[in-house]
Amino acid sequence: MRRILVLVALILALVQSTAFADPGDPDDPGPGPFRRTTPRASFERDAGGLVVGIPNGRAWGIQSELHPIDGAGPVTIRLAVDDPDVAEAFVRVAYYERLDARTRQLETRDSPFVRVGEDRLVTVELAPPARAVAYRVRVLGRLVPGAARSRDDAIRVRPGEPAAERGRGRPSLTRLEADLP
Repeated sequence: MRRILVLVALILALVQSTAFADPGDPDDPGPGPFRRTTPRASFERDAGGLVVGIPNGRAWGIQSELHPIDGAGPVTIRLAVDDPDVAEAFVRVAYYERLDARTRQLETRDSPFVRVGEDRLVTVELAPPARAVAYRVRVLGRLVPGAARSRDDAIRVRPGEPAAERGRGRPSLTRLEADLP
């Protein structure tokens, strides 16, 4: 009887842990899969990427699984905020000293805020502390004071493409600059 109860508990824990997980898209170059940071948030995948709605309180949103730091480049994500109840959205990279689920967060690094009506490419350079071997990407938002909950489609998240290397600029249209030593 005890074995059956343990087996039922394990199955329930597995179902609960995968209920909020997004399986990820193998064609999506961005970090993934993501899951909600609270069950009160909404989270969907649409043709343009991910769509997130958040409750009030602290910063809420979605987070990725742990990724090894070895060879990882900067994290680039396109964020758009469409709900006036959202004060700000941002990308947070959290660093960990182990690559397993029971690791402690060492440090975080946040991107600049994206405000309502903005659609911006956000890049966070990976700058891990000395002991870090893994990182997690979070896309978070905060509501304006007095708002209870955002719309379900308040924050749009798409994989971002880092800016291409800048080519040589256009030549000056004045001879005065060209004549300088």
